[in-house]
Amino acid sequence: MNIKDLDYFHQLILQKNFSQVADFFGVTQPTITLAIQRLEKEFNAKLVHRDRVRGQLLITDAGQQLDVYAASILRKLAVAHREIDRLTQQQTILGLPPIIENHYFPRVAARLQAAGMLENIRTIEGGSKALRTALHDGQADIALLGSTEPLSYDSLVAEEFDRQPFSIFVAKQHPLAARKRVYFSELRQEKFVLFTRSFMHDAAFNQLSHRNHFRPDVVFRSADTRLIMNLVAENVGITFLTAIVDQHRNDVVRLELMDDEQPAFISSIVYRTSHVLTPAQKAVLDILHQTLGPQS
Repeated sequence: MNIKDLDYFHQLILQKNFSQVADFFGVTQPTITLAIQRLEKEFNAKLVHRDRVRGQLLITDAGQQLDVYAASILRKLAVAHREIDRLTQQQTILGLPPIIENHYFPRVAARLQAAGMLENIRTIEGGSKALRTALHDGQADIALLGSTEPLSYDSLVAEEFDRQPFSIFVAKQHPLAARKRVYFSELRQEKFVLFTRSFMHDAAFNQLSHRNHFRPDVVFRSADTRLIMNLVAENVGITFLTAIVDQHRNDVVRLELMDDEQPAFISSIVYRTSHVLTPAQKAVLDILHQTLGPQS
C-alpha cells in the first residue's frame, strides 16, 4: 500500500472534492482517482460514491472507517518524521507554560548553561492543554506541564515534581485587599480577568465555580500573565492564579483560598513513551530531574 494514497484519501474525506484535493497536492485529478481506486481494490470495498445528480461526494461506512485509521497513521508518520529528523540534531524542544517557565525554568537554565547545553534548547510556549497536544504531535520533545489532577496517559510519561495551591489576586485598593484569606463563594459578585481556556487554570476555576453554584462574570481573558496582573492592578477585575506567580509588585495583593478540597496546581515533567531520546535530550531530562526533583 502506498502511504501517499492514504494521504490523498484523508484529504478527500476532508474536502469532499477531487479537483480541490488535486490542487492541494499539486497533482492531476486522475492521480487522486487512481489512488482511491487502488485503496478500494486493497480493501475490497467501495470507499466513496459520487452523486452526480446532486454534485455531491458521499463517504461510505467503509470509507469513514478507513479514514479513522488513515488519520491515525498519517499523524504518527508525521511525528516519526519530526522525531527522526531531530535524532541527528543536538537540539531539544522544551514546552513551557508561562507561569512554570517564569518560576521553575531559571533554575533549570542555570544548570543547562553550566553544562554548556543552554544554546541547544529551543522553547515553545503556551497553555498546558496546548503543549500536551504539541507533545502528542511531536512538536515538543519534553514539556513542563500544569494540571489539576495527576497526568495519566498511555502515550505520555508524566513525573510530578511539585504541587501548589491557587490564590485570588486583587488590586491594592480593592475592598478585599484588607483580607488575607477568602472563600471562593464570596467572589460571586466580582468581575474576573483570567487566562484563556487553553490554560489548565480554566479547569480549576470551573471546578470551584460549579462547586459554589454561580456563573462568574469574566470580563477579559489573556495568555499573558503580566497583562492579567496589570489589569488586576487597575481594578478591571480580580484573577485566579496559582500561588507560584511571582508578582514583585505592591499594587496587587494575594489572598489565600479557604475552601475545602481545593484543586491544586500540579507541575510535571512530561515526554512521549514512544520517543527515543537522543543523548542530548537524555542529558536535558537528567538536569530537569536533578533541578526539580520529581516526587516518587
